[in-house]
Amino acid sequence: MRILSYSGESVVTTNGVSEAVVDYTRALIADNSADVVEIPVLFDDEELTASMILGPSSQLIVVPSHGVDVELRDEMTIARLRAKTAALGPHTVVATESEIPGNAGLAFDYL
Repeated sequence: MRILSYSGESVVTTNGVSEAVVDYTRALIADNSADVVEIPVLFDDEELTASMILGPSSQLIVVPSHGVDVELRDEMTIARLRAKTAALGPHTVVATESEIPGNAGLAFDYL
């Protein structure tokens, strides 16, 4: 289980859902687009559905949740998020010279 913090609120969801949310958000950022998704969460010890707007301005924090072991129905959510991520297509992330510590000996003149 993971704690997902978003817009000042924290909820607990499964590892799979949190990974799919982060991956989909990363793809949306690369695509410069946004989407609303619904995910299963545990909030105040109750299983609920949370709606989230994901996109370039999303600020998510995901950390491990210790001591929470609840079954949430997440298979369909994960499949839906993975399909949406795949539909955005592959994106190539290109590191800039300043993002590589010590430039790792790379010659940027030729990239």
